[in-house]
Amino acid sequence: MSRSFKRVFQILAAAFVPLAFLSAAAGADPAPWPWMPKEPVLHIATGPNNPRNSEGDFIVLDDGTILHIYSHYIGTSSHDNAAACLMSRSSADGGETWTAEDKLELEKEGKLNVMSVTLRRLSDGRAAMFYLVKEAADDCRPYMRVRQDDGTWGPRVCLVPELSYNVVNNDRVIQLASGRLLVPVARHACQGETKFESNAKTFCLISDDGGNNWREGQPVEPTEGIDYQEPGLCELADGRVLMNIRTTGGSQYFTYSTDGGESWGKPFASCIDSPLSPTLIKRIPGSDELLAVGNPLLRMAGCNERATVTIERLSPDGSEILARKTMEHPERFVAGDWQYPSICFLDNDTALVAYFTWTGGIYIYKIKLSDL
Repeated sequence: MSRSFKRVFQILAAAFVPLAFLSAAAGADPAPWPWMPKEPVLHIATGPNNPRNSEGDFIVLDDGTILHIYSHYIGTSSHDNAAACLMSRSSADGGETWTAEDKLELEKEGKLNVMSVTLRRLSDGRAAMFYLVKEAADDCRPYMRVRQDDGTWGPRVCLVPELSYNVVNNDRVIQLASGRLLVPVARHACQGETKFESNAKTFCLISDDGGNNWREGQPVEPTEGIDYQEPGLCELADGRVLMNIRTTGGSQYFTYSTDGGESWGKPFASCIDSPLSPTLIKRIPGSDELLAVGNPLLRMAGCNERATVTIERLSPDGSEILARKTMEHPERFVAGDWQYPSICFLDNDTALVAYFTWTGGIYIYKIKLSDL
């Protein structure tokens, strides 16, 4: 991931960036245009002994407080394997203002770090936190904790007992209408395999008892010449589960499950053009349509592949882009890239969208879906 750009490109990119977002993947290509809210409602900046603030998620607590938990890196390194703990900020007024100081939610657990938080209100009312613990090059596994009455997190449950290296992005775990919990996994190594394989085995971890016990579903069929990474999930209005996958193919790949994540149809290139970068897709409350947030495929030579973010409204099955706008923050061609979004729907038309940049930290924006 490049963090610097030639000055000439910065000037050209700033002048002509709207031309860069034409999608080759979509059959009918809606023309995008630059757009973003005036200012973020929260900026969690990096600082001394805190070189990176990154992947997080939101949850609305029982009293209406919005909690955002994220990876807070400690020391001098911002590498994915550097030391980190989980910190939080909160808002009591619908995301307009936030607490000024970090609160420690979880100490560093692994030999390397703890990261990639998903927060979910389960159907039984419990607030759950899913996250990764990194121990070694062949040991990265997801865990689950349930929030206690005193605001702390209860005992952890390991979702994968076998030693292996598993990637689960932030804000990716879902609970189906049936109550089943699904965790989308990209497995890059097994016990003793210290070489990280770019092309991951992609599947779901499944729990039918509220997260007490977990098993693996069937893997997604590979596509020759295409690497699979960082899958996401969304339950569609028709009951199917959509999995979108970060790939080396120039777009997000889609596959559908008709049996609650047990097995998957043949993957295919979707309408969402994308570099080797994740896209988050969620169903919009009160609607059958979907909201997708990710990085578009930039077609300008030398451009940082994650320099900008598109927010897209998709048809109910995700096959068509109905509207698209581009978010551009002040560091887009200076400090580099937006990465690993999370979304919190506050109502049918309002959402919080969080992203992080390597040097700038976390930016949270409050958006109106009707503006799309």
